[in-house]
Amino acid sequence: MTRRHRFRHGDWESAALRLDEIICAHSGEDPFEEALKLLVAKLAHEMEAARTAFLARHRGDGAVGEVNRLLRVAGERWRGMLEPGATTRLSGPELVRCASVLNRVRLFADDLVGLDAIFEFMVSKASKGQKGQYFTPRHVIAEVVAMVRPTAGERVVDPACGSGGFLRHALLQAPQCSVWGFDQDPRVLRVARVMLAASGQAPARLMRVDSLRRPERQLRARLAPVLEDLMRAQEPRFMGFDVVLTNPPFAGDVGCEYADGYELAAGHRVERDVLFLERCVELLKPQGRLAIVLPHNKVGAERWAYLRAWLLEQVAIVAVLGLGRNTFRPHTSQKACVVIGRKRSKPTRHFRNEEVLFFISERDGKDRRGRLAYALNGEAIDHDLAQATPLVRRRFEIMQGGA
Repeated sequence: MTRRHRFRHGDWESAALRLDEIICAHSGEDPFEEALKLLVAKLAHEMEAARTAFLARHRGDGAVGEVNRLLRVAGERWRGMLEPGATTRLSGPELVRCASVLNRVRLFADDLVGLDAIFEFMVSKASKGQKGQYFTPRHVIAEVVAMVRPTAGERVVDPACGSGGFLRHALLQAPQCSVWGFDQDPRVLRVARVMLAASGQAPARLMRVDSLRRPERQLRARLAPVLEDLMRAQEPRFMGFDVVLTNPPFAGDVGCEYADGYELAAGHRVERDVLFLERCVELLKPQGRLAIVLPHNKVGAERWAYLRAWLLEQVAIVAVLGLGRNTFRPHTSQKACVVIGRKRSKPTRHFRNEEVLFFISERDGKDRRGRLAYALNGEAIDHDLAQATPLVRRRFEIMQGGA
């Protein structure tokens, strides 16, 4: 007999598994949709009554009514987070059982780490991994954003924003920067809207679009609006972004429709992450800053030498950060790197004497099972990425001084 899952206090994935178990076992509803509404209701409850247990005074129809009231409160407070008129489809007993799990955790605690972990489980279960895209661990995001260091007034974009981790940390770094997120997956966009709203930011700048579609292709084929169209509808004078922070999907069939117009696709196998790299460079203003997560083979394999040559012509590479093999576990053991650089004012082939910083992480903040690894104090995540941050920042400062 399969061992029944038991909740372990402080284990966020265990909380997510228990919620999923309750919803799947006792209702025929979509577990993602109902769990999302429950989490939004719990967030609204924590904002209203932090010391009172969620649904502690409600049973049966009263629990249903209270959750729906909290969803209305959330819809008014965080416009764009939920569909208008969203209501729970779970029964009172189911809601009370779910509340008993959620009352053991506080979603607003620890910089929303727990909420993020539950969402990662939910989205991964809904087949996010089949597209070759996984949530970037938040300690990785925090250090990468600190290296690139967005500033007030800059436009920051993630064209494959997923749950919005890079955008949220950009706002933590520079609350007055302007963040924009785009993704094809409506579910992860809803998660991103919740995460940004819970951080006190309006979710309206997160939009569904295929970021790989380009303006010239759209004009010829009369397709749906592209990213630039959506931006110019908001900002008529839009000419590009100051910062691109992203972890694009590594896999998935992109089809032949993208080959036209992409320089890196001409005469080569079309791969999604390669196209995203070219698109990210295109979206940047001259002198704009880039940080992109790529599979390790794009940085080291001989067959991708043409890609690296193209990238060096377009971007002054500041640093390459080699992430540990456990970074994206338990979902995949694929090794990845973060490539960080600054877009050139114009392409050049005179880059042979430019200095590039290379780092290899030896403590990646996770164990082989994909669980977060903590330092001896039991609080900080055990990783060494922060050692590279001041060096990368200093390199950016030197480049700025020589611009």
